Parts: sequence; C-alpha cells; structure tokens
Amino acid sequence: MERWEMPMRRVVGILVAVVCVPMLAQVLLALLYWSPVLSGPEDTPCDPAVDGWGACWRLEQLVWWIVAALATLGGAVSMVMALRGFRRPGRWWPWLYASMGLLIAATVAAVNIS
Repeated sequence: MERWEMPMRRVVGILVAVVCVPMLAQVLLALLYWSPVLSGPEDTPCDPAVDGWGACWRLEQLVWWIVAALATLGGAVSMVMALRGFRRPGRWWPWLYASMGLLIAATVAAVNIS
C-alpha cells in the first residue's frame, strides 16, 4: 500500500459515514414507523373516501416495506464490507457505491410506503 492510500481511505470512509449512517438511520426509523403495515388490514372496514387514501391499508404498502427492508439490509452489509476492506489491499470502493446506491433505493422505497 502506498503512503497516500491509507489517509485517502480514511477520508473517504469518514465521508461515507457522514452520508450513509444518517440515511440508514432515517430508513430504519421509517421502517419502524410503518411496521403496522406488516399485520395487514384491520377488522374494521376502511373507506378511502371518508378516511382518506393514506389511512387505509393497501397491498403495495407491504411490498414497498419489504423492498425498503431488503435494500436497507443490503446497504448495511455493503457498508460493513466497505469499512472492513479499508485496511486490506484490494478493491474496497465498489462496496461504497453499492452501499450508497442501496440506501438511496431504500429511501425511495420508504417514501413510497405511505
């Protein structure tokens, strides 16, 4: 490893942490907030005209929740793999792009749950 490579990896790691950790926390909070979607519709019927479209359970909410959860899991694993690869020689940067891409996809999916 060259002399300049390790400090550059640390700077990139800090930047990734500044971007990815808040995104991860935001998506996890959204998944926790929307966790009642997993239980399905309630026993009481819901009329979207009366209660509003966002108040009723819809199947696509469950699908978006699952997509957001899977993308979040993939983003978290990619972030751990990138942080683990900082001290090792080899290609560590593809994990950073995977982490950021998956967390952006998870954020988009979490926004679409409602």
